[in-house]
Amino acid sequence: MNMKNVIANWFAWLQSAVSAQEQPLSSVYSDGRQLWAGDGYRLHALDVALGQPGRVTVSADGLFQVEAASDIPALAATLPEDQPVASVVVSAALLRDAVTGQEGLVRLSLYGPERPLELAGTGQYALVMPVTEAEEWWFWRPEKEESG
Repeated sequence: MNMKNVIANWFAWLQSAVSAQEQPLSSVYSDGRQLWAGDGYRLHALDVALGQPGRVTVSADGLFQVEAASDIPALAATLPEDQPVASVVVSAALLRDAVTGQEGLVRLSLYGPERPLELAGTGQYALVMPVTEAEEWWFWRPEKEESG
C-alpha cells in the first residue's frame, strides 16, 4: 500500500469521529504534535506531527496539510488521567470480527490483565482471547496539551 492510500485510510478513520452537528467538533485538528478528531462520544488520535496547529485536510497530492489556523477544541481533556482498572491486548482484526454483526449496545467486560475480552449484546456474544506477548513500547497514547 502506498503512502497516499495509507494517509487516506488514516484520514477516513479520523473523520469517522467528527461531529455532524457540533461545529467545533466537525473537523480533524492538529496541535502540531498529533492529530485529533472527536464528536463528544468518541475520540480518535493519530501520532502524526505536522508541526503547526489548525484544521487538517488532505491535499490533492494525498498528503496531510494544515488548511486553516483555528481554535482547537480541548479534545485531550477527555483523556483519562488515572490508571486503567485492567488492560487487555487483543488483535484489532479479531476484535472487529467479534463486533461485526452485533447490534445496538455491546457490553465490554474485562476480567483482568491477560484475560479474555468479553463482548455481550442482545442475543449475541463473543469472547476475544488476549495476546500475551506484547511489549509496552508497542502502544502509543496521545499527549495532553501543555498549559502555559
